[in-house]
Amino acid sequence: MITRNLLKRYEKEIFIMKIMSIKGMTSRRFYLLYKEFKDPLKIWDFVKKEHQLSFKFHNSNNNSKNFSLSIDDSYNSKIDMWVKSQILKLDEIGAKIILFDDENYPPLLKEIFYPPPILFYKGEKITNFSQSISIVGSRRATDYGKRVAYQLASQLSSLGITIVSGFARGIDSSAHKGAKDEIGGTIAIFGNGLDICYPSENKDLYNELAIKGSIVSEFPFRTPPERLNFPRRNRLISGISHGVIIVEAGERSGALITANFALEQGKEVFAVPGEIFNENSVGVNRLIQDGAKLVISVDDVLEEFGLIIKDIENNRKRKKSKKVKNYEIKNEGKKYEYHRKCNRNRGKTNYNKETQYNKENKHVKKSLDINDLIENLTEEEKKVYLSLDDFSQYIDEITKKCDLNIAKASNILTLLEIKGIIKCHPGNRYSKKLTNEHR
Repeated sequence: MITRNLLKRYEKEIFIMKIMSIKGMTSRRFYLLYKEFKDPLKIWDFVKKEHQLSFKFHNSNNNSKNFSLSIDDSYNSKIDMWVKSQILKLDEIGAKIILFDDENYPPLLKEIFYPPPILFYKGEKITNFSQSISIVGSRRATDYGKRVAYQLASQLSSLGITIVSGFARGIDSSAHKGAKDEIGGTIAIFGNGLDICYPSENKDLYNELAIKGSIVSEFPFRTPPERLNFPRRNRLISGISHGVIIVEAGERSGALITANFALEQGKEVFAVPGEIFNENSVGVNRLIQDGAKLVISVDDVLEEFGLIIKDIENNRKRKKSKKVKNYEIKNEGKKYEYHRKCNRNRGKTNYNKETQYNKENKHVKKSLDINDLIENLTEEEKKVYLSLDDFSQYIDEITKKCDLNIAKASNILTLLEIKGIIKCHPGNRYSKKLTNEHR
């Protein structure tokens, strides 16, 4: 009974799944048929009558099997069983379907040639976002590349821009992590069925995005991450975005395919310059040579979108209007209230502590945040800390900036590392800790 109700609820979706499962069926062919018949049911009736159909299924072990089916009971049985398994899996994992003619189908995706007629998704971000930028790059990313992707994603998402990427190792994963906790959030486009987490080490990220953001695929359940699927995934990544930022890409990187799709779709292409001796930088540096917009800060991205910046500024104003936030903490049965106010001049956070406590509870130890730690540094420690960036620097560079000898600078850096506000990297390099690393 439950299955029958599910099948009835997804009647239109089922016909489109059947049509798209035909071997050789493409989005282009679907829309040519739709233009003629205007109804998925009529399309299905037509292809049943006119053709012997060949279907490609994936069984529970992700092994592909091709079936050339005549129009008989065996054919009907197999296709119906496959559709039933798809709908049950949809219900089992809490996923949803969105069709090409749905009002919540991503508007930018509708503008590309022959968008996917059907999308599977988890998480509501895909149906509720306005501005979007994709960030993609190498799977074999350097620490530098990961930091750039994380920081750009975090900054853009904090302005209300949704970050889109492909959920791969390296740059893609860093971009998702940087954006997921900000107001813009993030959308991951898969090159396989949504019931498969690929790569498997991203399982925690998969679960987070399914709640906070969205995971999206045009592929039915049980579709494995085959190599030929990823160009189709890349087309959606660029198609759903206003522009594409490439962070580290080798000469044959898949990120360059995304850049090419973006150009074909009339989207902006941005590139973060890389080291000329790093093979991961060959592709991205060549993009810059060919005219991609060079990015060294988030402002380089924002200035290209004058029509969007007004909305971004509105997001900023809404955030600034919430000047006072109240926090309550409990310590040994006593309640304390903190008011956090925005300091416009310095861009920092001041804490005005209003306490209600008796004499025996005068010395309450509260956890210090990063600003408190910086305020308590000595002048020399502060000087060294402020000379650092989010990207790692060699100790030689730091000593020159601070006019200190190496022994003195090394001692100070060690103290700052012990205090938990900087990070040491291989090769005697140092950087500030990212915001999320203080948690």
